[in-house]
Amino acid sequence: MMPENQIRALIRLLSDEDDRIVRTISGRLIDIGPSAVPLLQEAEIEQPEMADRIASVLEEIRGSKLEDELATLAALSDDAMSLEAGAFVIARYAYPALDVARYREQLDTMASEVRARIGHRASGEEAVNALNRYLFTEQGFKGNTKNYYEVENSYLNCVMDRRVGIPISLSAVYLLIGQRLALPLFGIGMPGHFLVKYESDRYKIFIDCFNGGALLTEKNCARFLTEAGYGFDDKYLQKSPVRAILSRMIKNLLAIYSKSGEVGKTARLTKFIEILGGVPREEGL
Repeated sequence: MMPENQIRALIRLLSDEDDRIVRTISGRLIDIGPSAVPLLQEAEIEQPEMADRIASVLEEIRGSKLEDELATLAALSDDAMSLEAGAFVIARYAYPALDVARYREQLDTMASEVRARIGHRASGEEAVNALNRYLFTEQGFKGNTKNYYEVENSYLNCVMDRRVGIPISLSAVYLLIGQRLALPLFGIGMPGHFLVKYESDRYKIFIDCFNGGALLTEKNCARFLTEAGYGFDDKYLQKSPVRAILSRMIKNLLAIYSKSGEVGKTARLTKFIEILGGVPREEGL
């Protein structure tokens, strides 16, 4: 590990007027990686005239680290991949100081509260109704109909803090609580809309988390798809693998950042999708 005084010396050189020197020094700092981050953050505050250059280096260091984490996740089989781990990697892209442990504890607490309401002998229908009442009535989670394309709707921590989101992010909260309760739930990535499905031998139902946990049958889903112009195909109601859910979450962000012209974020998120093995095109929220 490079000594602090040498890292500080490199950071000071970011103020050089020669762009070639700045690019070289930026590359050196990026190679040093996470150990340079605290000193870069310190310099960002103390030397505001270099803020843009420092921010660019920090973005590259953090982005590369998240790419590595995502690559480790993507190397797993579909069954072994963690939706929760992936969703928090995405959240940490926008919120690098995110206290992930606090949000995991919050999900644990929410699951415990639902478990107390369900009991040990609840039917599938009773479990879904209890989880719906808890999330959408007691906790007030709802679809963000006023600002549907607001970027915070796509970050799990923001959805948990604000209690609003889009179909896929609200479904992610539902799925993560359901996992803790060992409920047979999985995501359904329909074109233009995202649902959760509960499926056991005795009870099968689709749950629309964007619309207050509305319960839908397969016929309801087929009608939606037909009226939305997609037509009906059985594949639209199949279980979405975790990597597909994560890719879709990132594609939603990619569409938002592309529209606002944020080239750096667009490039990074495109790389995230490629790591997951996806194609960076929009699928719907």
